[in-house]
Amino acid sequence: MDYYTRDIKKSDLDDIHEYMTKPEVSKYQTCGVTSYEETKNYIDEMLNRDEHCMFNVIVDADIDKVIGSIQLEHDMNNKSGEIEFVIHPDYWGNGIATDVANTMIKYGFKVLKLNRIWAQTHINNTASEIVLQKLDMKHEGILRQNVLLDDEYRDTLLYSILKEEF
Repeated sequence: MDYYTRDIKKSDLDDIHEYMTKPEVSKYQTCGVTSYEETKNYIDEMLNRDEHCMFNVIVDADIDKVIGSIQLEHDMNNKSGEIEFVIHPDYWGNGIATDVANTMIKYGFKVLKLNRIWAQTHINNTASEIVLQKLDMKHEGILRQNVLLDDEYRDTLLYSILKEEF
């Protein structure tokens, strides 16, 4: 399967809404996209993001369908950035998240000259944790009950990689 990344467009609404509202995706997300209108607002927010947020959609080149996204929000004062990714469940297990995240990390270190890139994931999101480990990110710790999601506090795993480790 071929895929590529590109800037988000308003016309990506249906594809993004499809995967963002899948229960297996939304159970780990804090952005709370559940309605079509919320997906539209999310896209508008990404289209109007500032220069400190790199955001691309991931497209299945064979059928020209958006199947996920990758984001690097960076803090130039501290030379650090947080990476986030979401993949449509139909495409899980194909190495896509690892590949695009690795490219984004490389961009963060080589072009943006960041010193540290970090990620956080729900403590039960094993697939995401495996991706972070494949990226050679180090487990830094657990943020205990740091997020309130669906009326329950959740723990978050924290991972990072330093420029010297990449």
